[in-house]
Amino acid sequence: MKQSFIFAFKGVLACVKSERNFRFHMAFAFYVLIAAIVTQLTETEWLLILICIGAVMGAEIFNTAIEKLCDTLHPNWSKGIGMVKDMTAGAVLMFAVSSAAIGGIIFFNSDKIMRAVSFARGHIALSVLIIISLPAAVFLVFRRYGNDNKSSHDYDSRTPKRR
Repeated sequence: MKQSFIFAFKGVLACVKSERNFRFHMAFAFYVLIAAIVTQLTETEWLLILICIGAVMGAEIFNTAIEKLCDTLHPNWSKGIGMVKDMTAGAVLMFAVSSAAIGGIIFFNSDKIMRAVSFARGHIALSVLIIISLPAAVFLVFRRYGNDNKSSHDYDSRTPKRR
């Protein structure tokens, strides 16, 4: 059982190191969790937010795994492989858009906005620290790692000339 968890964490770490989109989802989830704490979400709202975060990040891992499998089994350009990769990316997009809509419904109401403003006024140093952390998060998302993909769609449905 312990070995299974080790392999699973290795898979997540591999995704963090090689997939910019996964790092973007992680950074976004971090700030959503901060917003959830600041705005004092209800138990139901917490459940929805955590389900959304897990679904988007899980979908991104599945997308990455399928892309890697496709690239391994069929390293040359293929319209069929490209369609599969585009579809899995589309699935991630659907999860992300749905999650953003749920987040918008939860966070963008007068009660939550007033709680965020009240928090910012009452915790100025912490609020500044959160804002200052944004450039670091952007850097970590967009910085290149040694095994980063040069392009996440090396074998997508576009013609080879357009790649």
